[in-house]
Amino acid sequence: MKFLRCGDKDDRVLGWKDYFDSLGYKIINKTNLYDKMMYYVVRDFQGKAHIKVDGIIGPITTGASNYYNISNFCPEVYELIKPYRQYNDEQIEFIMLYRLKGLGRMFNTAAIIYNIDVMHIIAHAVLESNWGRSVIARVKKNLFGFRAYDQSPLASAGTFKSYEDCIMTWTKWWRDYYLVATGKYYNGCHEKGVNVRYATSPIAGINKSFIVRSLRRAVIRNES
Repeated sequence: MKFLRCGDKDDRVLGWKDYFDSLGYKIINKTNLYDKMMYYVVRDFQGKAHIKVDGIIGPITTGASNYYNISNFCPEVYELIKPYRQYNDEQIEFIMLYRLKGLGRMFNTAAIIYNIDVMHIIAHAVLESNWGRSVIARVKKNLFGFRAYDQSPLASAGTFKSYEDCIMTWTKWWRDYYLVATGKYYNGCHEKGVNVRYATSPIAGINKSFIVRSLRRAVIRNES
């Protein structure tokens, strides 16, 4: 078979873009050009499929695509972020790492008040702030990359009084703008829909959803 590489123009690229879009990646340009955004998606898929990460679509990547689908690759990307799923504060605090330690109760409280699955809130903080260790998180108490635009992330990022203030304020804003049908940026109450407008990255929704999966598994391991 002819391999597909970044920069190629080939009608098969359209089929691959449809496939990755179905898995939950953000595919913007539905053309036959294998562009840079698709390259990032292919490499991310290869890594999560545990095959060679080279951005080249050949027999091995094709074989992985024949195995993975919506139901077994990352179903968390399409699950409803609302309503809240029941966890106690101790379960949530157990999975807190680094600078998020001590914030488990606040994450859980915000999730209960705004009726959101707490794992998706935490996953967003983990992805955007590297467990609270990013410069934006440390300097501006901003765990979610709120208003951190690509051109000037630190300068433009919102500032909060405390991590607790950030968690409560951001969760309400996220619900109102992204997770309810009347929200300005609503495209479905799931990570696939959120990633349409929240992040420029085509892989953010998938990566966040894999974090959700790992957080839940950590809770289960601790309980067993």
